[in-house]
Amino acid sequence: MVSEVLYESPNHKFVYIGKDADRPDYIIDTNQYLLVHDKVATIMDPGGIEMFSSVSSAFAGEVRMSDVKFIFCSHQDPDVNSSLALWLSITDSKVIIERIWSTFITHYGARPENMIMIDDGNTVKLNMTKDYAFDIIPAHYLHSPGQLNLYDPISKILFTGDIGAALLPKEDLKGKRKPNVFVQDFDSHIKYMEYFHKRWMPSNEPKKVWIDRVSKLDIEILAPQHGLLFKGKDMINRFLNWFDGLNVGLYSK
Repeated sequence: MVSEVLYESPNHKFVYIGKDADRPDYIIDTNQYLLVHDKVATIMDPGGIEMFSSVSSAFAGEVRMSDVKFIFCSHQDPDVNSSLALWLSITDSKVIIERIWSTFITHYGARPENMIMIDDGNTVKLNMTKDYAFDIIPAHYLHSPGQLNLYDPISKILFTGDIGAALLPKEDLKGKRKPNVFVQDFDSHIKYMEYFHKRWMPSNEPKKVWIDRVSKLDIEILAPQHGLLFKGKDMINRFLNWFDGLNVGLYSK
């Protein structure tokens, strides 16, 4: 798997892990993220059960498993968190999930006593340590009815779950020692995003609510669950403008 430190300071780190060239062709590629502050760690969308071994090995190179205290699930899909039972067996973590999915993810081994359930509403600040909190931002219906984003105000990275996702061909990994993880040519990248967003995002209305909300944030990297990341304000604005003008779901035909 490819590992990339997206941000690092003496007490704060944001790490990307993804682009698994060894995954079977029938398994969708996913991005996993690790946020560490003062030796307390949060994993974002830990991935499917079939990827647990490679993902946990990669994260073990960055942090002790005993320091992982939170697992943030952007939504309920199996590619996001069907590995939860295995992660909960090796960490003492609280699972952060939208309340409407709290009974759903019990099928992945989570229990009410180790969940932090987020209610519908506005942005929520969650204290990871005594002096640091990240923002949990509603992104409902994009595509999940209970979709959540995570914003780190130190690194200025917004983890967007399926928003901005791209389904890249596996050939993207061939012949490269370390594939690039950032979008370089936005126009050529559209073909990997367009069908996914038209088909999986159900309606223009929640899309516009989300764009209005995140446009107020100071974002340096927009980090989706699949595909390449958007780095720099110009590239992020290009994505937001493209997404704003895209008719999705009910309006895509």
